[in-house]
Amino acid sequence: MLEIATVPLRQRLKQMRLLSPALGLSLLCAGLLSAAAHASAATNPRIPAIHGTTFSDAKVDLPEDLHGKVGILVLGFSQGSRDAVTVWGKKLAADYYDSPGVLYYEMPCLASVPKFMRGFVEGRIKASVSDRGRPHFLPLTEDEPSWRALARYNVPDDPYILLVDGAGIVRWQTQGPPTDATYAALKQQLAALRPH
Repeated sequence: MLEIATVPLRQRLKQMRLLSPALGLSLLCAGLLSAAAHASAATNPRIPAIHGTTFSDAKVDLPEDLHGKVGILVLGFSQGSRDAVTVWGKKLAADYYDSPGVLYYEMPCLASVPKFMRGFVEGRIKASVSDRGRPHFLPLTEDEPSWRALARYNVPDDPYILLVDGAGIVRWQTQGPPTDATYAALKQQLAALRPH
């Protein structure tokens, strides 16, 4: 009786050894697909929702307002980043001020400024922005940790530039003052994303 019981067991083990490579390959493929999907989400994150007002008192809802457009967000997390953010803003204004397909915003992050001081700080910044620049100036007052993570924040006085598609997905980014090379790279990436 022991002989009869071990024969089916041997056959099962043999079948399992034959199936084992196919099963292993299937599990490997499933794991790789899952990892690729996770990596894609990690490398191309979506911007946090913004419901704010520009310095020209225009309501902005991102990423909704990006539908059918491309966005360029220039983030500044410190007073020391202000000059470089302004240079980026001037370059963008020269090329995209009236562009129907490109939205750009200079975005000082004021979320860490105490609320009782925020109005004063915003007022000082607003006074330094020209009337022409105000429609493209959008202060961030919430969710600073998410924006820092998204921008890969590591140098306090650098500006952080995010190029986002119509769904608010970050497609390209850089940090630091604009150089000819970084601005050319931004324009090249933007041209590839721009709806035709």
